[in-house]
Amino acid sequence: MQRPLLLPLITLMMVLFASTAAAGFDCKKPPFGERLEDLDDGYFVKYREKDGVSYYNYTGPCRYELHDFTAPVIVFAFVDGRLYARITHVLGSDNQGVTAESMFDSVTRQFGEPPKVTENGDRTVMTLELKNGLKYKLKFNNRTRASRSAFYYEPLRPKTSPPDADPQ
Repeated sequence: MQRPLLLPLITLMMVLFASTAAAGFDCKKPPFGERLEDLDDGYFVKYREKDGVSYYNYTGPCRYELHDFTAPVIVFAFVDGRLYARITHVLGSDNQGVTAESMFDSVTRQFGEPPKVTENGDRTVMTLELKNGLKYKLKFNNRTRASRSAFYYEPLRPKTSPPDADPQ
C-alpha cells in the first residue's frame, strides 16, 4: 500500500529540488553587500580587476525588460569580495529612438520617483538616492544614444573608481 504514495512523493521532491536550484542569484535584485562566495552559483566569471574593484560577467539565467528591445552588457562589480554594483551598458546603435526624456520616464517608473537631472556636454546624467545606501546613476549620450547606468551600494564605493567607470 505504500508503493502508490512513493511516486507522488518522489515527484514532489524533484519539483522542490528543481525550484530551489533555479532560485539562485537574482540579477534583477542583486543582494548588495553580500560576499561573492555566498552568491556564486558557478556563473560569475571574473574578467578584470582595477583600482580594488573586481568585475564579473554573470553567465547564468538573467533576463531584464531591456532584453526585449536591446542587447545590454551587464557587469557586476565587487569590492573586497562583496557585491558593490551592477553596471549596464547599451550601445547607441541598440538605443535608436530612445531619448533623454524617455530614459527619464523609464527611471521614474522603475523607482517610483524622478531622478535628479544634470547636463554634461552631450550627456544627460540622472541620479537617484534610494533606501539603505543604494544609489542609481545613468549617463545617456544624446548624440550617440549610448547609455551606461550603475546601481550601486554607496557604503562599498571606492573613492578611486566611480561606479559608472567603464570597466574595460
